[in-house]
Amino acid sequence: MKAEARTSLRRPISAEFEGAELGDPRRTRRLQAVATRAAAAPEAGFPQMVGDDSELEALYRFLSNERIGADAILAPHIAATTERAREAGTVLVVHDTTDFRFGGLEHREGLGPTHGNQEGFLGHFALAVKPGEARVPLGVIGLLRIARKERKKTRKKSWYEMSKDPQRESLRWGELVEQVEKRRKSFDCIHLMDREGDVYDLLATMVKAGTRFVVRGAHDRALADDAGLLHGALETLQPMARRTISLSVRPDSTRRDAKAKRKHPPRSGRSADIALSSTPVSLRRTQGAHVEDEQIDLNVVHVWEPSPPAGEPGVSWVLYTTEAVDTAEDILAVVDHYRARWTIEEFFKALKTGCNIERRQLETFHGLSNALSVFIPIAWKMLLARSVARAAPTASARTILSSEQLKLLKERLKLPVLPKTAEEALLAVAKLGGHLKRNGAPGWQTIGRGFEALLWMQIGWRTALRTSDQ
Repeated sequence: MKAEARTSLRRPISAEFEGAELGDPRRTRRLQAVATRAAAAPEAGFPQMVGDDSELEALYRFLSNERIGADAILAPHIAATTERAREAGTVLVVHDTTDFRFGGLEHREGLGPTHGNQEGFLGHFALAVKPGEARVPLGVIGLLRIARKERKKTRKKSWYEMSKDPQRESLRWGELVEQVEKRRKSFDCIHLMDREGDVYDLLATMVKAGTRFVVRGAHDRALADDAGLLHGALETLQPMARRTISLSVRPDSTRRDAKAKRKHPPRSGRSADIALSSTPVSLRRTQGAHVEDEQIDLNVVHVWEPSPPAGEPGVSWVLYTTEAVDTAEDILAVVDHYRARWTIEEFFKALKTGCNIERRQLETFHGLSNALSVFIPIAWKMLLARSVARAAPTASARTILSSEQLKLLKERLKLPVLPKTAEEALLAVAKLGGHLKRNGAPGWQTIGRGFEALLWMQIGWRTALRTSDQ
């Protein structure tokens, strides 16, 4: 694990909000105090997170303040992420969308329909990640928030009308790429997208601008010059490389609708033996395209699993890329880049499960957006801590916890010695949250509960010290 990852962990969370331009230095100090409280107990509700009713009222007033914007709150973290990307030289920028759902009987101002009878909004993120197997997250480098005006399934517009809509949701992919590219002054990046990024306009625009990318294909596209369809051409290719990769568990989540489950069926975690091939292609312009380019010239990497286990969906990826694919090493590099896309799924879990963002009791889209901007750097640090513990398990425990926290853990868990390594420290926090070692790696919920319990221990310990000094 590189030293910069450990340095990022040692920096207090307040540093990710340093210099926030909120119109008054006192607001910036309040923001840093709120973030410090939240980072100490990310899963806790706001009432448990603060010291008393007056502080709770001040917290709600701060987050609901119309003069304080979510973009201004997040701006210092994005600037810090950009600096970490500059130090890395070349980074992977993972794009993806998640929905934030908020229950309750009362309508919350500014929220739109999401799933069932729930209200919420979409968050379209760009997460910077260092290349390599460790996939060290560097932070969020771009974000768009979208509150729908109507449910997708109740829209009466035709596909053609939707494609002409200047406010169509699919434009978010290009908007966020442009946002990131404007910030990219002294580092290089490769944009990674799942199937939703397979939009002709987006691919053509990125190719024309010289933007580097790896995008998973969703459609069997027509080739230029009446050369047939893409998938038929790929089936004639012979393997150029083989690789064994690890597949993460994909649970049968109730959050996903039937269409999403068809695209990404549930699977167990396992190793997969895959074959890889590549070819340059020219894709023909689609009927609903808005760009004038009659074709797109790019490279394609085909990844498939010749013999998947019985009952398991086989791996099958078509990856559009601007990266070289001339050798087996080139192809494997493209596949490894794409595999880093799953880092953002873990980031979303850290936000939703580790930080409980969807349980925040705020009454407006504005207030919830501000809360999201506060918790984004906290979720990133949680993900970074787990990445350090996994990639560098022998790193010092002080990269994750303070000496006071380590001593409290030792006493509470009756450990024979202080946790010495990052792995031991994270497991101790998870154990405090109810994790059992026989259940494998700790999840975000137990990690979040562990940090919350540790906060209460610190509060009790410091209160006892103040009492004894009187």
